[in-house]
Amino acid sequence: MNGKALITGILVGGVVGAATALLTAPSSGKELRTQVKESKNDWVKMATELKEDVMDIKDSVTKVSKEGKEVIKELAADVKVAVEEWQKSVEPNKKVLQEEMQEIQKTISQLEEKIKENQLSV
Repeated sequence: MNGKALITGILVGGVVGAATALLTAPSSGKELRTQVKESKNDWVKMATELKEDVMDIKDSVTKVSKEGKEVIKELAADVKVAVEEWQKSVEPNKKVLQEEMQEIQKTISQLEEKIKENQLSV
């Protein structure tokens, strides 16, 4: 949700609610004008406080967003380093595993040949 739209909605809703309450209250015109004058300062103060609160929230969201981006960048860098280190540590084992696989393949080939020889001799 857009922050400006939310704040605008709150302010408009508050003003409309206050105006409705004042205009529907059973009081004379003179009393109504007095009430409006008295409550005007309260409404201005509330609007000012709301504006300050919104600005604080905006600043906080901006700060958290920036910090989040930095954390993600640091995490990505850490993961990259960890993967590179893992690859380096696996490399020597990779050669050994390849040699063992070749030996296993040779053994399988020899067994297949012996099986064929046994089948022919039977």
